[in-house]
Amino acid sequence: MRIGDVDELVATVREDPDVLGVVLLGSAASTARADEWSDLDLWLVVADGTQDRYRDDLSWLPGHEHVAVVAKETEHGRAVVFDDGHYVELAVASLRDLDVFRAGESRVVLDRGGVAEAIERITVALPAPDRDRARRALAMLCGRLLVGVGRARRGELVSAGRVIREIAVTDLLVVLHELRPAAGDPFDPTRRVERAYPAEAAALAEACASNVETCARRLLDHAEEWFGAQPEWPAAGADAVRRRLNWDEAPGR
Repeated sequence: MRIGDVDELVATVREDPDVLGVVLLGSAASTARADEWSDLDLWLVVADGTQDRYRDDLSWLPGHEHVAVVAKETEHGRAVVFDDGHYVELAVASLRDLDVFRAGESRVVLDRGGVAEAIERITVALPAPDRDRARRALAMLCGRLLVGVGRARRGELVSAGRVIREIAVTDLLVVLHELRPAAGDPFDPTRRVERAYPAEAAALAEACASNVETCARRLLDHAEEWFGAQPEWPAAGADAVRRRLNWDEAPGR
């Protein structure tokens, strides 16, 4: 099933009296940024007491006979892979269930009563820049680098790679997101980084292509280059990392 199959889905479930609505999320809600690699995120809103029927029997999905594998992600959600490699993330919920959901970018494409109002209640406003969050992320970055490089020197390269290339990079992306707001994903700083921060994204990708310790050292250098003049910069923490790991002083220091 693809984004283009949504009309078929709506036409099918519209005839079912237990289906109250269909909500699209992410790139399915904003098709201008969808491409061939976009997955389909949707919520099916159904009558209370019927949720398990629609979670367990996916015959309401167009092309359901081509489902290759289904994973239970949450109580409400299922991840569905089709045999052509297309991917759908769905949740089945009643109007009452929606009270524990949170929506960002969304579009209601079927509403037989109460769905649009429920989505409006749970839609999260765009977060304001949070300098305290940036300060915490920079402080945590110092610890991540020490832990990651220490594991690499111990020989735990798989774990070290995750700490440095995933967790520490995410710390830096959080800081970019908070201190230099741009047109990325307002809720996930790891998404659409290349569009929002092209130069920084290229530098991070190059760093991550190197070995773990070189990557860690470049992350610290980039962090200081980008944020060293900001009041959130933990200068003493960065110095401690370099001393502990016997790294040379940063250029210009």
